[in-house]
Amino acid sequence: SALSLSLSLSLSIPILMYHRVGDWGESRAEWAQWVVRSEEFCAQMDWLIANGFHTITFRELLEGEATAESVPAKSVIISFDDGWSAQEGVVRAELEPRGMHAVFFVYTAAVGATPNNSGYISWQQLGILEFARHEVQSHTVSHGRLTDMPPSQLDREMRESRATIEREMHHPVQVVAYPFGICDERVMRAASAAGYEFGLQADTDLVLGKPLQYRMPRIRVGYDDGIEVFAEAVMLSQSQINAQKPKQ
Repeated sequence: SALSLSLSLSLSIPILMYHRVGDWGESRAEWAQWVVRSEEFCAQMDWLIANGFHTITFRELLEGEATAESVPAKSVIISFDDGWSAQEGVVRAELEPRGMHAVFFVYTAAVGATPNNSGYISWQQLGILEFARHEVQSHTVSHGRLTDMPPSQLDREMRESRATIEREMHHPVQVVAYPFGICDERVMRAASAAGYEFGLQADTDLVLGKPLQYRMPRIRVGYDDGIEVFAEAVMLSQSQINAQKPKQ
């Protein structure tokens, strides 16, 4: 099926997770794992290009726009969480000149209709980004800790965010990134029941939980990670994931 093909393909594709890009001075433990220095981000993007990687989106997998033959052998998905307005500038300044595209995981309660001073991106801006071949997917409604929610709230977080993004972006929303990267069996079942095809974590752990479809690993890039750390993480992720791909 198209889904099994897409799942098999996606398991060979490292997914990078970014939040904020910028120079914040000396790193502190509480935010260092969520911020990447500007010069390091640029070096990481250049390393991907120099090593033959190509950015793709989830829709290119799930809608059958890419097939096993046409997906580049070295594909990578670049994802930005939370929908900070500053992410648009990073994408415009650094990704687009390099011919690269990103996936934005937004939580819908923070997104306004038009640009404002909230610090968060707007639906208007996201629409323009999608026109430039970037992609918007779900990060729930409120960015709450899903594992702590009662069933009714968990279900609403999954379904309402998906419906809102579909209404605003005019395309199916098929991927959810769990806030804080945290999930359990109940959260994964809720993602499936709400109609998502993939659920994404915030790390590369391939041990806990089933099915893999709803605990897709990502590479968390941190403030103190130099290019050597980044390169090792990408290559290690690719080798680990390929080793665990379903046998054909």
